Parts: sequence; C-alpha cells; structure tokens
Amino acid sequence: MLVLLLALAAALFLTTQEQRLGSGVWPSHTLESVQSIEIAARGERYALVKEQGGWVVRSEGAEPDALPTPADKSRIEALLAAISHNRPAQNLGQVPAAELAGYGFAEPAVRILLRPATPGLDEVLLTIGHETPTGAALYAQSSLAAGAVFLLDASILHQVDKPSEHYFDYRLLDLRTDDAQHLTVTGASGIQWELERKDETFYFLRPESLKGSTVSSSEVRLFLHNLTAICADSILTKNDRQPAGRPTLTLDILLFKATEPLRLEVFPQGETEQVFGRSTRHPAGFLLEQEKARSLFRLAFDMQWRGVITYDSARVQSARIYSVMGNQTLVVEKTASGWEDREHGRAVAGLDLSLWRLKELRFEAEPVTRLAYPAVQRLALDLFAKDASVLTTFTFYSDPRLPPDQCWLKVGTEEMFYPVGNQIIEELQGYLPPRPVRPPGN
Repeated sequence: MLVLLLALAAALFLTTQEQRLGSGVWPSHTLESVQSIEIAARGERYALVKEQGGWVVRSEGAEPDALPTPADKSRIEALLAAISHNRPAQNLGQVPAAELAGYGFAEPAVRILLRPATPGLDEVLLTIGHETPTGAALYAQSSLAAGAVFLLDASILHQVDKPSEHYFDYRLLDLRTDDAQHLTVTGASGIQWELERKDETFYFLRPESLKGSTVSSSEVRLFLHNLTAICADSILTKNDRQPAGRPTLTLDILLFKATEPLRLEVFPQGETEQVFGRSTRHPAGFLLEQEKARSLFRLAFDMQWRGVITYDSARVQSARIYSVMGNQTLVVEKTASGWEDREHGRAVAGLDLSLWRLKELRFEAEPVTRLAYPAVQRLALDLFAKDASVLTTFTFYSDPRLPPDQCWLKVGTEEMFYPVGNQIIEELQGYLPPRPVRPPGN
C-alpha cells in the first residue's frame, strides 16, 4: 500500500511539474483564438488561414491567381489540441546559440507559427528538432521562452508532421441537407429533373409528366445525405486540368436565403479508375472514384414517391390470407390482446408489423396494365372493416421475368400491376396453417 501511495504521489508530482513547466512557455490556443497557422514540414511550407468564407489551406510558392483549398476545421482543431495537450516534460535550460544546431534546430523537423486572432497578442513560434538519443523525446523550442530547449514526448511528431493535403476538406460541397430549397439535375442532353421545396415537402417542376407530383422525402434526404458523405479522392490545386466538353452530370442546389446555387459537375468517364469533377467548393477540380461518381446519378423515377398501398390501419378488424399454390387459408381477427386465429385457437404474433411493411412497399419499376404467362398468382390478402365489409384486397403474382427479389402486386380491382419486393409474400405465407393432409389413397 505504501509503495502504491508513493507511486501515485510521484505521478501526481510529475504531472503537476509538467503543467507548471508548460504554463507561460507553451501555447494553448483554440480555433477561435487563432487567425492563421503557418507550418513548415517535410520540405513543404503552407498556411492554414481563417478567411471570411471559412478556413483554407494556402501553399507557399503557389501561383498568384491560385485559389486556396477549403480546410477541414476538425483537423485544425486536432492540431491545436495536440499542441496544447503535449506540453514540455522537461526544461533543459538556456542553450548557447552556437549549440542549437546540434539539437536539430538548424533544419527542424517541424516549424509552426501561430498567429492570434486578437490584436495585441504575441505570435508563437514552435520548433521541433531531433529526437533524443533514446528516441523517447524530441528537442523543442518555443518563442515564449527564447533560447530555452525543452523535451517533448516523441508521440507528438506524428500529430503535427503532416502534409498540406492532410488539412484539405475533401467534401464535394459545403451543404446542410435541411437548407436545400431547390434542386436541378442536368445531364448531357438537358435537364433531367427539377425539384422545389414548399414547407417540408418537395415537388417536381420537371419533367413535365411529373410536374406538381410529390417527391419521396426519404429519397431526397438520402440523396442529399449521400452527397454530403461522399469525399473526393484527391483535390486539384492548380487550374490546369480542366476537361473539354460538357459534363455528364450537373447538380445545382439553391440553399435557404442564398442567391446563387451550389454547383457540382461530373465529366465523362474514360478508361481511368477516377473521373474529373468540379464544384463551387473546389473550382480547380477533384478526382473521384467511378463508383462514387455513379452513386450521384439519380433518375426522376428514383426521386418520385412510389408508394402503392394506402388504407386506414385503424379500420382493419380482420384479415384473410389465401395461398393459391398451397391451397391454404388463414382468417384472423383483431382482439384487445392482438390477432387471433379462432379456427385453430392460436394467437398470431407479428401481423401488425407485416401490415406496416405492406404499406411501406414501393414499386421498383414502372407498373403495367396487364399480366400474361408465365406470371401466376401466388397469394391474396383481404382486409375487412368491423362490419365485415372489404376495405381492400392485395393480390401477389410471381413472374420469372422479374428480378429474383421482386413480384407483381395488384391492389383492389384496379387493373394495374406494380413490381415490388417479394419478401412480403414469404412473410405473409409464414402465418398460414400447415397444408391439409390428404387421406391415404387420394
């Protein structure tokens, strides 16, 4: 116990000593307190600068007309946190200027100049030199203690020794999905679809055949979410790789209270694994994997509301499931405790969830007005109200011409057949009683 207490006391002493040592000689900045960070590392010089439009990366030696690259704020915050949390562990005292080269300060591994956002505050220059002979620490200097040499834990090096590309913001657009008010998608042959938001719902403006019809809110959210989640593979910093010809995809997004839309363009895919893209956020361009680029292409059909079934669930008091191929029938009634198969005296659990999934069905392609062989009826579901009147009927058909995970669905007496996911057939069949056993000899 005594040894443990002594160890804890020693650890506390060293931590307190380290905090006192760092106080006044080592910076502790936040994103709000810094105007710019100039970094020299790996033979490269660049600056992280807070400008009116946000943080950017500016490279030393860039052409005068070169545009800065948007920076990832979270990575700048991580850099400042690494500096603040890795305070000197030991002060070696004042070292004569003639001896500083021996510590690696003539050609330092990393130099970081922190310029404050508040006028009147001092700039801070941090210099990291060689490793100590043991490799456990690094020699470092701070302009807050001129001439002094400190020891830093060697682990800080991999946190601050980064190329400029590490701080690039690889997002294609700076977009909050809830701010989108107007979307226009243009292909090589013209506008493919156009959406406008009214209150919380999007409506089609184009194509003309869908004008005024409701858009699937979930599809719009998914489309915008995927757009914000996709990151470029590399950001181009020079305006010398602009492609010829028209883009295969142009996406314009007008945000709430904005006067000019955000724009994203993707150009024709060649034989390479990456395609060229350009956006208002990265006007010089970026490179994007072809698979990522393909996920940006959405048809008007993908965006429209494709619900098939609408009925008032509260009015459903009984249901009948009939399997044509298995000659099986199930009649269930809703009770205070759930669904009950009174003929066989058993409770039927999970049917409410299946009826909810039924309402969530979406057609996967354009419907047709007639079916022909080899399409065959598989299953029928009737829903009844309290007075035993039929609320609606659903009839499912299998068809080998459809994809293996789809079937046809007909609702009520309407002569319209919708291709939907066929998992619902298997689910409803799971509630059916066993097939009747034929007597011997029949």
